[in-house]
Amino acid sequence: MTLGDIIALVQKADLTAIQKRDQVSAIRTVARLLGAAPDDIDADPRRLRLRLEAIAPEAIGLSKGRWANLRSLMGKALEHGRVMMPSRRVTPISSSWLVLLDQLDKNRRTRLSAISRHFSNEGIEPSAVTLEHLLDYRQRITEDRLRRSPEKTWDAVLYTWNITVREIAGWPQVSIPREDKRERYVFDWSAFPESLKTEVDAFLRRQSGADLSEDGPPRPLRASSLATRERQLRMSASALAHAGVDRSEVRSIADFVSLENFKLILRFFLDRRDGATSTQIGQIAAFLKSVAEHWVKVDDLTLLKLKRLVSRLSTERRGMTEKNRDRLRPFDDPETVLRFLRLPEAIRTSISKSKAAPRSKAIQAQCAAAITILQAAPIRLGNLASIDFNKHLIERNGRVYLVVAADEVKNREPIDLELPASVIEVLSWYATEHRPILVNGKSTALFPGEKGGPKQAQSLGQQISREVFRHTGLKINPHLFRHVAGKIFLDQRPGQYEVVRRLLGHKSIATTTAIYTGAESRAAGHLFASVVDDLRSGAIAASPAKNQVRSLTSGRGK
Repeated sequence: MTLGDIIALVQKADLTAIQKRDQVSAIRTVARLLGAAPDDIDADPRRLRLRLEAIAPEAIGLSKGRWANLRSLMGKALEHGRVMMPSRRVTPISSSWLVLLDQLDKNRRTRLSAISRHFSNEGIEPSAVTLEHLLDYRQRITEDRLRRSPEKTWDAVLYTWNITVREIAGWPQVSIPREDKRERYVFDWSAFPESLKTEVDAFLRRQSGADLSEDGPPRPLRASSLATRERQLRMSASALAHAGVDRSEVRSIADFVSLENFKLILRFFLDRRDGATSTQIGQIAAFLKSVAEHWVKVDDLTLLKLKRLVSRLSTERRGMTEKNRDRLRPFDDPETVLRFLRLPEAIRTSISKSKAAPRSKAIQAQCAAAITILQAAPIRLGNLASIDFNKHLIERNGRVYLVVAADEVKNREPIDLELPASVIEVLSWYATEHRPILVNGKSTALFPGEKGGPKQAQSLGQQISREVFRHTGLKINPHLFRHVAGKIFLDQRPGQYEVVRRLLGHKSIATTTAIYTGAESRAAGHLFASVVDDLRSGAIAASPAKNQVRSLTSGRGK
């Protein structure tokens, strides 16, 4: 069934002329936003909902109220083709469910009120609830209505329901099993001999530089890198176990890098990808080869064989991923660039008109401040989240600089960038009017978290991405700001990679050119086309080289 079929059903339904007009208009408006005719759009609620979630209403000039009204009318229209679950029920919650809800705190009560109201409407008392009832509710909210993000709603219900089962007397004693969508194959260290974990700890201590060993790494690894190395070693041990090696026989790191076991480990990972290598497999292979060379110190012949295997699995990539190139293509449009660069001001305008709670507006202001920094100084998310007023924002001669020491930066290239006046103006607005609402106690963090320290980078990144999408419809994570900066600049100044290198803090110009070669292809194409057009129209004289060729050829006969 398509939305065109739904329009036909609406027109035949027992509705007033105004109701028919509104529902048909909603369908046609949604179809236009989806870029297709109603007859070409599947009316399945779940598929339709997922397509609607890709639309940022404010980015296309629709208010939240208008968008909510459109979705509501769409839901009513779909009811003519199938049974739909109402977005909101007005059925009173039964007394038996109210007795239980009254025992919950505000947050739990809010999360479980909808499902309690649903069961009340269905005549299902607490004592009669089964797992089938719970799973049916999940299916109905995800498959039979248009409210956004029902999967997140269900996750919150599941988590709260299971806690309540354990802690509240009289609550239906039916737990909801949590589905683990990840395929787990990595064992804990406890599954292997203790000697292996002891050696792994020693290896990681050496990599951290803590033991001051002369043959330690030239540069101690950061905590995040050490965590990656630990996981790669545990993945390798687990791969051996899954490949048929008795776990009790995996006693030391040397067992990973014997030629036979090295092949078993890599074959396990390749089989999981139907024989195809990947970046992760290549990285594990290279890491184990390095361990074999510097920690286990295998003989030269074995090392040579390991190196050959590693080279066969390498997926060394130069340049930007295709996914990121796709995400940058909207910036070929000057209007998109302009809308993106005006985003902080758009957020400020939205906040000034908003009736949301002060804390919600403060978080939006926090995003505006973070975005304006990223647009002028596209630093990495970890450095952005940890900006400290006293440590990183330095005033010199009436100017403000963002200064981050080398040991705080991923590639150990220091950051020292002057912040433009427009950025300072947004930061001052945020710091004066909104940041105090977010501060819990004393804090010098520009983006304070709930405990007074800097906000978690992941949390800040998610909020930034959400705010960018809400106002522009662009799916951009904070790291992509770096690529956007490179593209915007190179579109205006094709080939000027050194400026981009310095802005992004790359150590080598080769890194910059490898990533951004082609990112400015649109601008280069326009420049080439203009030269060709000028030549065609005679605006540019023939080149000296061509004139020399003519003089040479004309002189041959003399």
